[in-house]
Amino acid sequence: MHIIIIGAGPAGLAAALALSQATIQGSPPRITILELRPRVETLGGTILLTPLALRYLDALGVGSRLQKLGIPVRGVDVVALRTGRMLGQMFPGTDVLRVMRHHLVQCMVDVVAELPKDRVTLRYGARVTEIQQGDDREDDEGKVHVDVQFDAERSQESIGGDILLGCDGIHSFVRTVVVDRERKKTYSSRAIAYGYVNCDSPGHIDVTTSNGRPVLRDATMIQGQHGSFLMTYFEPLREKVYALAIMPMAENEDAREGWRALGKDKVKLKRDIVGRFEKGSIRGLEGIVNESDWYFYPVYMLPPEGRWSKGTLLLLGDAAHAMPPQGESTGIAIEDGVLFAHVLGEGISKGVPYVMETYKALRRDDIKKLHAETIFRWNAGSASSWLWSIAMELVTWVYLLLVNHRQEEYFKRDVRSFKLP
Repeated sequence: MHIIIIGAGPAGLAAALALSQATIQGSPPRITILELRPRVETLGGTILLTPLALRYLDALGVGSRLQKLGIPVRGVDVVALRTGRMLGQMFPGTDVLRVMRHHLVQCMVDVVAELPKDRVTLRYGARVTEIQQGDDREDDEGKVHVDVQFDAERSQESIGGDILLGCDGIHSFVRTVVVDRERKKTYSSRAIAYGYVNCDSPGHIDVTTSNGRPVLRDATMIQGQHGSFLMTYFEPLREKVYALAIMPMAENEDAREGWRALGKDKVKLKRDIVGRFEKGSIRGLEGIVNESDWYFYPVYMLPPEGRWSKGTLLLLGDAAHAMPPQGESTGIAIEDGVLFAHVLGEGISKGVPYVMETYKALRRDDIKKLHAETIFRWNAGSASSWLWSIAMELVTWVYLLLVNHRQEEYFKRDVRSFKLP
């Protein structure tokens, strides 16, 4: 069996690595990964990997490589900007890892590179121009055909396979051209700005409450009326801090041009961020904002539900269910790939249609719950009035208690043990 994977991000690479360990109809599958970009890109922020995601990465041969590049985080402290008081913790008492996203991707690529080339091939600079399924062609050689333009060689190829996995993100070519043309990305009503700041000394940065108590231990999310502000260490020496501002912003006819201009005007962007967090009981944020070079982007997501498959094509990761970032997004994409490999290995004897329907049946409810939780967290980071912000502090405290209570059981699960219907 030949499986084509479009996209070499966490979802696509996790699927490739998990499939490389599977036996399909008596033999390992042949896997071709096609990535639009010419190489692993270093631009991007940090990610948080939960115990569940790390367990999958260990099984894929990635975990030990990655651990030394990030830092263990003993929970994310959630602090009220208004009072400086801690409202609770996200992921308390769990072994989560904070690491650069591109380090994760590079480690996964390195493991792929060690696999036999006749079984797994990763090709960069691959621009997919057309996808056809068997019913669309006169010949029956393979069930899906992909026309690809390779930028470096300036060549074109047609590649045939039995299954195609669209792991090409929220802007997915596979989704928008073939699987679900009607489902369009929507603006989440929030934008993100992120940057990096040098520490005053290793493990110390001068951000405190009004009474002088340090705000940052491992990772801290400051929740205010006009947005949220994350600070976290992310590399073993703790010489730098990753900072991220989540900012409510209205969308209008001129929004995209305005966002583009704001992203380029660093002075105006810094002024905007400072203005959102200057009133309250946290001291030192202005220094962090002014020291960093900030990268800005509006956050888009996909409406829930929608089609995930068509014939022998299946969407995974953000291509299927892009959500705002909420601490588990990368782990969800990795789990998609691991689950699909499990379902394919266990269910292929009943045919590809059975595999596709079974994967969706096992995954839909989880994604629906995660989407609802994510939207709640995403919208809880700001309030329309001072009084409402006080109410949201109480809601956040209660919410964290409830989520943390059931999180331990959730992290114990493993989709590789799911029973197929």
